[in-house]
Amino acid sequence: MRKMEDYPDYSGYLSYLEEHGFDNVIMNKIISRHAACRQRTKALYERYKCYEEALPIFQRKPRFDDGLKDSQGNIIEQINNRINNDFFGEINDIMIGYYAGKAASYSYSTDSDAEEDTGGAEAVETAQKAITDYVNRNNFYDLNQEMTKYASVCGYAGRLFYIDKEGDERCMIVPPFDAVAIAKDRVTEPEFAVRYYSTTNIDGNEEWHAEGYDAVNIYYFEGQMGSLALKKTEPHLFDCCPMQLIPLNGEMMSAAERVLALIDEYDQTVSDNANDAEGNTQAQQVFDGLEMDDTERAKAKRSGVICIPQNMSGESRSVYYLTKDINDSFNEHHLDRIERNIYRFSKTPNLNDDTFMTASGIALKFKLTAFEAKCGTFEAKCSSADTYMFKVIGSAFMKKGISFDYLQAYVEYKRNFPVDVAGEAQATQSLINAGVPEEIAYNQLSCVDDINYLMELKEQKKQDALDLFGGSDEDGDDEDEEETGNRRRRNPLNDEDDES
Repeated sequence: MRKMEDYPDYSGYLSYLEEHGFDNVIMNKIISRHAACRQRTKALYERYKCYEEALPIFQRKPRFDDGLKDSQGNIIEQINNRINNDFFGEINDIMIGYYAGKAASYSYSTDSDAEEDTGGAEAVETAQKAITDYVNRNNFYDLNQEMTKYASVCGYAGRLFYIDKEGDERCMIVPPFDAVAIAKDRVTEPEFAVRYYSTTNIDGNEEWHAEGYDAVNIYYFEGQMGSLALKKTEPHLFDCCPMQLIPLNGEMMSAAERVLALIDEYDQTVSDNANDAEGNTQAQQVFDGLEMDDTERAKAKRSGVICIPQNMSGESRSVYYLTKDINDSFNEHHLDRIERNIYRFSKTPNLNDDTFMTASGIALKFKLTAFEAKCGTFEAKCSSADTYMFKVIGSAFMKKGISFDYLQAYVEYKRNFPVDVAGEAQATQSLINAGVPEEIAYNQLSCVDDINYLMELKEQKKQDALDLFGGSDEDGDDEDEEETGNRRRRNPLNDEDDES
């Protein structure tokens, strides 16, 4: 990646936007400055989709493309295998499956601080229901996978919040090549943002659209690239900028960007080996000391048999194929070294490695240390983005009369790690025996994605068992006291004590 392709520095644009807002001049300048970054991220995404024009190996030309012709004037085609080994897709797919393969848990705190900040236990329940409805309505399991895909492939993803026609809070993922955030500090909490994209009208002509966001309004632009014009402005109904970027890391580099040259070298080596193998199937046949006309050569080629005349027996004559001696050991070691380095420098586990397949438990987690560090960095960025997300949608909740403190809302991401059910159950029981609250202990189970729902089920099961045997704990206590009183009244010793 060249330096000019980094995410642009828009800090110099802030003062203009704060003073004048979005107008034709600043919008076209923002998009123009994003052009190199857009080209880089779009090329990475097209490579992920294996577009022919996006993969270097598919652009390779024959080594001897000199226009050599046969006796009839036809150009002789050169062997030119172009074999793509999709390490790029595998690195990103493993990241997506491991990080976003399990649904994240979205919750609202229920402790005394949350009740005090929100307005009581009933207000906390209302806020929790608002989050649950928001997550289910937008299918965040799918949104998080799309977010992780774009962040892993391109280095960052965009996320836009809006109010739909029914008045509900909605969320959508914006491709990185269509998204710009302008922030004083972090792109997860921007002051201004831009989304721009192209469409094709019914006449087949391309049209460009852009949307500028600040803390109050949406500014709609239309036209051609470089000459977009403001068409209308309307409020977005939130209290802060409703669009953000979620980077994979601080450098906004994709998961496989450091190993692109290694992947290209692997593709080229495999393609060269395929050329050698195909070339050997067309090896030249040598008739040493024999003279054969075209008819005899055609018969030999068809039958696979060559008859040497008797008068030539005993003389030094031979027929053999002219082949290339290939050092397959060198090639295999070269490819193995490249493959190891691809996984190593991209911090991705090689799921086909025999030593990886035989590991389990702590040993398996140790092998995933570097990969987990990469995922942990992304989770830190997501946590920052989620806090801002709750701030945005919380402002919409407040307008509906729902008391909501965005600092009490939180998200828990769970890795799609091979589950050791017996080990998790034993560890959870040990935590409970050590005095850890059940809510915290049960939340360590990988099968639990909604701890509040689990605790409700546990309490319901307990209540059902009490009802089966004749009532609640309080009813049971009252009955015990009443029965004790009856026994005392029936005991004659009690009467004697009273008389004395």
